[in-house]
Amino acid sequence: MKKLLGIVVLGLLLSGNAYAEMESLPEGTTVNQLIKEGYKLIDTDSVAWSDNDGYGSVGTFYHLMKRNELVTCGVGNGKVSCWKP
Repeated sequence: MKKLLGIVVLGLLLSGNAYAEMESLPEGTTVNQLIKEGYKLIDTDSVAWSDNDGYGSVGTFYHLMKRNELVTCGVGNGKVSCWKP
């Protein structure tokens, strides 16, 4: 019984960041601007999705880091949005 309680408590402690808020960066922030500010591009991901009207869209996520600060930018449909987790 003690082991089960320990597992439940440990699980709750480790899942605390799942509902953390994200800080949105100001509108107009670009990946190039962040690189000029000293951020390093660490990863990119391409995604594709289908809308309800049957047409597909494509987007890209850029993950940048400066010291211990992570920024993610999403680019899709001509719009750039950046945020810090």
